[in-house]
Amino acid sequence: MAVGSGIYITWITGAILLSIAMMPIFKPPYTKVRIEGFIDMFRRYWAHMIVVFSVYLWKDILDGLDRVLMANTQLDMTPYVYAIEGDIVLWIQEAFRTSLLDVILTHFYVMGFMTVTFASFVYPIYFDDRHMADRVSLSMFWVYVLAIPFYLFFNVRVTGDYIPLMETVAYDLTPEIHNWFTRIDPFTNGMPSLHIGLPFAIWLTMTRWDEDGRWMKFRRLLVVFIALTAFSIIYLGIHWVMDILGGMIVAVASVAVTERTQKGIWTLADERLFTRKLARLIDDPRAFFSGFRTLLNERISPLKEPGSKQTSVFIAALLLSTGLVLLWDATHQEFPVEGVEWPTSAAGSDDWLIGIEVDPQMDGIDDIEVSALNISMENSRDAVVLSGPNWIEEPSISISGPYLLLNNKSRIDLYDLESITDPYSPVYSVETDFVIEMSDIGQDQDGGPMIVIVTEDSTISMNYEQEISDLEGIPPDLETLEVSGNSIAWSLKNDTSGPTVYSSFLTGTTSETSVYLDVEANEDQDEFLMEESGIDVNYSNASVVDISVDGQSIAAVVDIGPIKRTVFVDTISGMQTLISNPLWESSSPSIGHGNVAFLQIPRFQPGSTSPEQSEAPQVFIYQIDLNQTRQLTFDDQESHSSPQVTVGGVGWIESGIDGEAELKWYDMEETFEPYSSVLLQASVVLMIPLVFTWARQRQTEG
Repeated sequence: MAVGSGIYITWITGAILLSIAMMPIFKPPYTKVRIEGFIDMFRRYWAHMIVVFSVYLWKDILDGLDRVLMANTQLDMTPYVYAIEGDIVLWIQEAFRTSLLDVILTHFYVMGFMTVTFASFVYPIYFDDRHMADRVSLSMFWVYVLAIPFYLFFNVRVTGDYIPLMETVAYDLTPEIHNWFTRIDPFTNGMPSLHIGLPFAIWLTMTRWDEDGRWMKFRRLLVVFIALTAFSIIYLGIHWVMDILGGMIVAVASVAVTERTQKGIWTLADERLFTRKLARLIDDPRAFFSGFRTLLNERISPLKEPGSKQTSVFIAALLLSTGLVLLWDATHQEFPVEGVEWPTSAAGSDDWLIGIEVDPQMDGIDDIEVSALNISMENSRDAVVLSGPNWIEEPSISISGPYLLLNNKSRIDLYDLESITDPYSPVYSVETDFVIEMSDIGQDQDGGPMIVIVTEDSTISMNYEQEISDLEGIPPDLETLEVSGNSIAWSLKNDTSGPTVYSSFLTGTTSETSVYLDVEANEDQDEFLMEESGIDVNYSNASVVDISVDGQSIAAVVDIGPIKRTVFVDTISGMQTLISNPLWESSSPSIGHGNVAFLQIPRFQPGSTSPEQSEAPQVFIYQIDLNQTRQLTFDDQESHSSPQVTVGGVGWIESGIDGEAELKWYDMEETFEPYSSVLLQASVVLMIPLVFTWARQRQTEG
């Protein structure tokens, strides 16, 4: 859970204090509030606490798994929910929207839920109502368990992130709250709503087993809370009406499961019997294990002559194991490129992913190697080491289609990776009589390679035959330069026009186009950045520090002072989209094939040097046709660099805290490996005799 946020600490502290303050009002009539009760409840109900609070331990794991699964499979059910509901939630938000209600309901949504959840669990154990504590704690546990399949395989996005004109009021109330929500919420766990499901399950549990009405006051509080929460989650742009219905259904199911399981679970996990069992184990271990063996035999003996119950268990185990294998495959779309041991930089284009590795020992034996992976070759994960003269220092790397350029200040190596004769040797390797300040590679109108070189006083091009020509119209004081195909884009140092990208063509028409980049966010976000960093947000003096170009599309990184933001530009329509989070540091864009890959530091805290506050850069991808940014990597312990868009995927370098690095490629097209398909087919075939056997057993037993 996210505990590093000041607003979170305020909420949880307030929830605990409010729960304690309400004890005299909602306690059972025959009880008293005593300080000793807080000590006694830990001694008497530690197993109940483990059951309930274990949910919060594996919730983070499941949320991370859900983010990866959503990124890999795109299991988005939101369009179907929207097709059923339409704009009902939007009408509610627009009808009641006020600034005061925004603030009140946002804090109620979080702190109110914390208060009711905490009170619902603590009150029965504090007042030593074991009969109710057994059932409430299990109902809370089963609500989360039953919601897991929906969260993993029935992803529904929040309404404010999907419906046009709908706002995510709670998530965007303040920058600090926004940062906190992005840490704990994947924004795709709409169905079912546990803000409804959990209190509704507790209310049902108390209604079912509160025979003498001792919890009547608290049950009434729950009814009021559920009603207010239902309105709040719709108003705040978080949940759909169907999410509320889903939460109620899960609550009903969880209470039913609690009724069937509570006796067996608490017979084994009753804290009062734990010391007795431990004493028996210490006093007579042989008798203890003999009893355990007898109990185990009682459980195993039915398997010798299995009935429908045992067959049902086997069917469930088969479905579960198959599902887990498929889930593993669906959440592991990236793979390391074999043969690249110490990657330091990467480049990608079309079917090729290139990595440069530098031996950290620098012992003079293959210190610097360049490897190429052809992604279009099926089932190939081994990169090929390119030949050529040795490099004394790490070269710059760029690629356009099959043409690869390696260079330093005075040397140029050109490769044609699709050459029929020798694709992994340089077409030429030449020493220059000028100093190379910048370089990149594109293609002329005929598809041949064209190297663009920025020297101290000019910009020139070099073709396949090593012929050099001047490129007119490009000023010498360049900040960045990017070439892709026949397109070229650049930005200027100390540009008085503000953050502007200029673009043209290498050959043919040479008309220049300039685009002023709009990376402005709202005032609250900018004020937050300035307060946290102590640096002013200055749009007029902002500078373009990185560019990626693909035809008429440009992705650019703009330094506004406290952070850098990434924007996508369609130069034909003039449309601009801020694709990075306005509060997060971003960098390293790579554009191509309808996608923009770039880096962001999630939950970035400007001005902070603490790794707990500012995490490692993660890879994000912006899908141009969907106008949607999603995260591809989620490991906070791994840092990422050099994202590269290729055909059907994205490559990047992943570095661990131990210094180990890997060149990885993420497949955006194939969700399941061949072995998963075979496993699924085998499971389907095996289910036929199992279902037949189960059906026959049921009829015989009946």
